[in-house]
Amino acid sequence: MEITAEKAKEHTAKAKETAGPVISIKGLKKSFGSKEVLKNINLELEKGENIVILGRSGTGKSVTIQCIVGMLTPDAGSVKVFGQEVSELSEKELKELRIRVGFLFQSGALYDSMTVRENMEFPLTRVLKMNDQAEIDKKVEEALDSVGLLDAIDKMPSDLSGGMRKRAGLARTIIVDPEIILYDEPTTGLDPITSREISDLILKIQKKQKTSSIIITHDMECARIASDRVVIMNDGEYVAEGTFDELHQSKDEIVKSYFADIP
Repeated sequence: MEITAEKAKEHTAKAKETAGPVISIKGLKKSFGSKEVLKNINLELEKGENIVILGRSGTGKSVTIQCIVGMLTPDAGSVKVFGQEVSELSEKELKELRIRVGFLFQSGALYDSMTVRENMEFPLTRVLKMNDQAEIDKKVEEALDSVGLLDAIDKMPSDLSGGMRKRAGLARTIIVDPEIILYDEPTTGLDPITSREISDLILKIQKKQKTSSIIITHDMECARIASDRVVIMNDGEYVAEGTFDELHQSKDEIVKSYFADIP
């Protein structure tokens, strides 16, 4: 059965029927062997909000979002997305949830053997089961144009710069019209100018597509640009939250350490 772009947008309508936060995490704990990575995580993401999670490398930031999409199973606690307990979802229900939740990996996770166009087509034909080529072409071109990458549509990933690969990965994430986007270190490995461009794109997508997002980063400029709210993670726990400016003024020594180089 063909699934049109209009049909795919029914997923968005479902979100509007969901009362309360689109993501609710309570008492989340996760260990790997004797290493306790998440100790007691509590977080709520409201519809249309961008939350940035700041933390040093290895503090468990990425583990949190992997629990959100069911890539990891918590040891304790609750993770609800659109009011559904993720750990209780069937395989079919989890696949349906992942259509509504986009995940941008650090590397962009492009298929190296496919052109940019083919990378964009993949989620449309394999996930949404679209088969109208004219409509597929339209979606691909719109997604690439929205990230300023339309000219690279027939290039191979190996021909792209690091920033272009990030843009292509972002285009492939948004092409299925997700309601939530989880960004895992979206600016890692990029120069300051390109990092700012990616941060601006995250903000543009939030405004244009009305997405709700969690952004994992240690890039303070990305946090400043893209966040509505910032959460600071330390030793497996969230130790502070507020707007970027509120935390910038904090007297807490852990919080101050993140803003030491911010004028």
